[in-house]
Amino acid sequence: MKREQFELLAPGGDLESIKAAIAAGADAIYCGLDRFNARNRAANLTLDNLNGVLKLAHQQQCKIFLTLNVLILESEIPAIVRLLSQLNTTDIDGVIVQDMGLAYLLKVYFPDLDVHASTQLNTHNEGQIRFLKQMGVSRVNLSRELTITEIKPLAHFGHQHNVLMEVFVHGSYCIGFSGLCYISSARNGASGNRGRCSQPCREQYQTTTTGNNYPLNLKDNSAFGDLEALVDAGVYSLKVEGRIKKSHYVFTVVDNWRKQIDRYCDGKRLSTDTTQLYTVFNRDFSNGFLQGNVGKNMYIDNPRDNAVTHFSNVYRCTSTEQVKAIKSKLYDDKTQIIEHVAQQTAHFDIETSSSSTSSLKGGIEPLRIQTLTHHNPENSIARLSVLISNRDHVSLALDPQFDTYYQMPMGMKAELAQLLTLFEQYPNLKPSFPAILIGEDFTAAVQFLEHIRPSELVTNNSGIGYQAQQLGLSWIAGPQMNITNSFAMHCLQQEFAASGAFISNELSKKQIRHIKRGQGFRTFYSVYHPNTLLTSRQCLFQQTAGCKKIKINKGCLKRCEKHTSIINLKDNPYVVQKHKGSHNSIYSEHNVLNLKVLEDYPQLFTDVCIDLRDIQTQTQLQVSHRQLVDLFLAAIKSQMADGETVSAIYNQVSPTSNHQYHKGI
Repeated sequence: MKREQFELLAPGGDLESIKAAIAAGADAIYCGLDRFNARNRAANLTLDNLNGVLKLAHQQQCKIFLTLNVLILESEIPAIVRLLSQLNTTDIDGVIVQDMGLAYLLKVYFPDLDVHASTQLNTHNEGQIRFLKQMGVSRVNLSRELTITEIKPLAHFGHQHNVLMEVFVHGSYCIGFSGLCYISSARNGASGNRGRCSQPCREQYQTTTTGNNYPLNLKDNSAFGDLEALVDAGVYSLKVEGRIKKSHYVFTVVDNWRKQIDRYCDGKRLSTDTTQLYTVFNRDFSNGFLQGNVGKNMYIDNPRDNAVTHFSNVYRCTSTEQVKAIKSKLYDDKTQIIEHVAQQTAHFDIETSSSSTSSLKGGIEPLRIQTLTHHNPENSIARLSVLISNRDHVSLALDPQFDTYYQMPMGMKAELAQLLTLFEQYPNLKPSFPAILIGEDFTAAVQFLEHIRPSELVTNNSGIGYQAQQLGLSWIAGPQMNITNSFAMHCLQQEFAASGAFISNELSKKQIRHIKRGQGFRTFYSVYHPNTLLTSRQCLFQQTAGCKKIKINKGCLKRCEKHTSIINLKDNPYVVQKHKGSHNSIYSEHNVLNLKVLEDYPQLFTDVCIDLRDIQTQTQLQVSHRQLVDLFLAAIKSQMADGETVSAIYNQVSPTSNHQYHKGI
């Protein structure tokens, strides 16, 4: 196996870490600027020193990828266009993106820039790879939750379609699927989709029934012993997480992986020595997702550095003095690493240039970008959509006054036969697909579409959107596709023949203000819903309410149904719920109710959605589902002018919250 068939991709949160990664033998480095990247807490680069970084890296045969992997607000479009124009004059090796509008701008106006799909796009099925390929993406960072067995067919599929696969092999695990985690955003507007995650999952909670204080805290990822399996799976890029880690951490991890890859390429026995990896920051290690060993052993009830505990166990320390000696040795070892990195990088100079063109503020974009305009009919009345998950409520689909959507499970394969029967019985019922559809469950979802051919569908998974386009079906991008700007909607309409899209509920009133809807394109907004904070492939009950199983098995997804709550010591309680056929999710204690948006933007939204799924939050309904639907119908038809009806909705649905609409992201 040749070294050229691999890429060791390292994090570069600041200049010193970039130098350390180069010295350790990284093939490529991903780093961000001081704006538009998903690690705002990292020091990051400036436009003034980017060219210097590129020059140094390229001299050492190392590539530089720039992270632009955040959602873009409408007000930021001129600035991002200016930045892309400036990047187009550099030797940057690629850009990493999450936002669909940004991907569209790159494809149409900056085709020379190589585009990679961020982990924030949570790619885990063939349809998503096709979707991203159509957007001009050359590389995809796969979901961290996938097993090697699931990665292998995706990597093979990618090779067939000239799309390379990238997999995280070392660093922090997230408890929730990336791009679908809103827990930090809901708390204080610090959105993970904007690179501002405050990591509530690492925080202390009220001690749970199982005796855990950090019930959402996972060990770190380490695939150090899985290199051969990853090679066999066809993975191209081996990615190290850690853009907020220090340079000595970056050097140590990259150096160990460089040597491991070289051993493999030279036909030598692979190392099992993880001493150096445990010396720098870690929360202990797990390869649980990659090996499909998902369960209790992936958790650790301490979010801080595990190095002292690890070596205390290795050397079987039994006294305070022995532990102190371990701490002292670790301090000396880290000091030695820091000094070694300094020596290895002493000759690395990064030139800094100061130029007036470095500013992204103000001004008019430097090339002619198509201007999108409003196409909002005057005095139009929005149509109501109702989302349900209980089959006892499917009779709502018989009423033509509104559209009734049924929440499809993440475990589609197991329930395909029953779902086909249900939709054949209720032909007006419309499917709403979840964001997560892995492997055979995605295949089953495609089979469902081919058989039922619904008149319309909502999907939170872009792979289903791609398949709908191929089948000529009318489809709408759901709220978890994170649409935050007009160009994202324009992309969906022009590239994928989408009929409409939900505007993200993360946005504030001010951030929604200038979004424009294209002609013939429908804009949806969810005005009432349980607030999903995150969705996890991990079992969230093993560290909370308890579970007899040590790890998840195939039956868990299909049969398990549980409910509990956890209390963050800095925040409100969160609801943990697992439905049959779907993965675990966490919800806010109170549902969101936002009728104000219809008063603020009466002409923007063509469709209004209320989410009546069976999710057990503290919000209580004082009326039946049918009565609540009638109240919303009356309020919408009066265009919110009937104050009595509006008040009745707030009175019959309580308590509720609407903080996100005021703070935004």
